[in-house]
This record gives sequence, structure tokens and C-alpha cells, in this order.
Amino acid sequence: MKIIKNVSMQGLSIPFGTPQGVKSFFLAPKKSIEVPDMWKSKIAENLVHRRMVKIIKKPDALEVKKPINKTPKRRTPKSN
Repeated sequence: MKIIKNVSMQGLSIPFGTPQGVKSFFLAPKKSIEVPDMWKSKIAENLVHRRMVKIIKKPDALEVKKPINKTPKRRTPKSN
């Protein structure tokens, strides 16, 4: 998923190309939306270069792997 955040002080209308067709969203100042990774938008990319929008890639819940916690080896005292 991608999070699109409007960091400018003006409202922006951003169209996205989806498999079902074009979907357009209005972003008020300082607001954000979450869209799938496969939705593409040249306008959003242009606004990133103009520093009016930030795009943050959020990993999907299925891709996140939990680290395996192994118990550390304990040293036993040496007998003389």
C-alpha cells in the first residue's frame, strides 16, 4: 500500500489509473489517503518532485515477517 499525503496548503485532485479505470481523489491540505501499490499516477509523481505531496510505501501485512527469537546459550560454571 502507498500513503499519499498532501503537505501543501492547497487542495489537490489526484487521478489514479486502476484496473477498473480512472479514479480521482481530492486531498484537502494536510490530509492523506491510502491506495494500493499497483495504482499509478503521473500527477502524484510530479507533485512529489514539486514537494507538494509525499508518498510513503507501507509494507503489506502479509509481507511482514516476525523475527525468530532464539534463547541465548547459557554458560555453565566450570568445575575444577
